[in-house]
Amino acid sequence: MSIIDTKQITRQFFDDAYNQGNLEGIDNLVTPSFVYHARGEDVQGIENFKKWIASDRAAFPDMRFTIVDSIAESNKIASTFVVEGTHKQEFRGIPATHKKFETVGITVFHFDGNKIKEAWVVVDGLSAALQIGVVRRV
Repeated sequence: MSIIDTKQITRQFFDDAYNQGNLEGIDNLVTPSFVYHARGEDVQGIENFKKWIASDRAAFPDMRFTIVDSIAESNKIASTFVVEGTHKQEFRGIPATHKKFETVGITVFHFDGNKIKEAWVVVDGLSAALQIGVVRRV
């Protein structure tokens, strides 16, 4: 698989899963044993990942990921991104604030053939929490 192919698959992953909420398309992009490491959790399997995404999109229905840059090597690709959205419904016990946020993050994808087998995600959640007003500056 070429670096161009892996970059295209990661763009489609962000676009299908997060930007469009096309959860059925995920099956074509990840392995059955896919693991998503984010926010201190390990989400294992396609169906659990779909539930994870559906929950995020319910809370932030206008969520939008924009890839800023990607670097690929062998069977890995690291993509930096900007994510933005509006907190419209409860999220992890936090009532909706109806405020917008924009923050940054990075995901490192590991591939098995032409599918993603694992993703490690780090997002600047503190900036988002400050913007939607659930954390105050001290």
